[in-house]
Amino acid sequence: MYTGAMLKRLMSLFLLLLSIAACRPAPSPEPSAEEIVQNAAARMNEMAGFRFAIAHSGPSAYLDPDKVVSLVRADGNYVAPDKAQAAVLVKLTGFVTKIDVISVADVQWQTNPLTGKWEELPPNWGFNPAVLFDAEIGLQAILAADVTELTLTGREKLEGGPDGELYALTGKVIGDRLFQMSGGLIGPAPSDVQLWVVPETFELARVVLTETAVADEAPSVWQVDFANYDEAADITPPQ
Repeated sequence: MYTGAMLKRLMSLFLLLLSIAACRPAPSPEPSAEEIVQNAAARMNEMAGFRFAIAHSGPSAYLDPDKVVSLVRADGNYVAPDKAQAAVLVKLTGFVTKIDVISVADVQWQTNPLTGKWEELPPNWGFNPAVLFDAEIGLQAILAADVTELTLTGREKLEGGPDGELYALTGKVIGDRLFQMSGGLIGPAPSDVQLWVVPETFELARVVLTETAVADEAPSVWQVDFANYDEAADITPPQ
């Protein structure tokens, strides 16, 4: 049997718990898909640099006008506003080899796959990693202005990505600026896009672009992963 004093104490405890719960701030609502992507673009523009990894699958993505050298993968560093370096796996006739690339604004150099010596490349080569992250035509500008039909599908863990659950989004990318940025490797038709963004910082963790398949070919898929935000590597032109 509860005494009157015990009931009063229980009631007081109950009221105290209610008052504590009422004082707690309401959880912040999730930002919209558009806000997440705009914040991700702004965060990229603020950074001193980062690491990136680009992987391509599907029909050959040729880097040269003669369609001899095609891109397989590139791993490197970007330093704002216009420097990049990358180790690039390329496919030549019958074999795969690695070349090193350094880009400063519109000028780029690569090691010759046969001699290993540095050479300045002509401007019509398709892969310039510095241009990929240019504030005017690069990924940041594309995120800010060219992504449509955005949907936030929820939060999920990303295999090979940062710890914790990330915002997962889908949408479409208008292809004109994408075509210019990639030197003609991607677009100009619209592409499907998937994005993964770190909730607390709005750092972009991964982008996957899927181009519309042509005839019976497999679709061309581009995956770009990011890490080491605000890391500014030492990038200097080759002597």
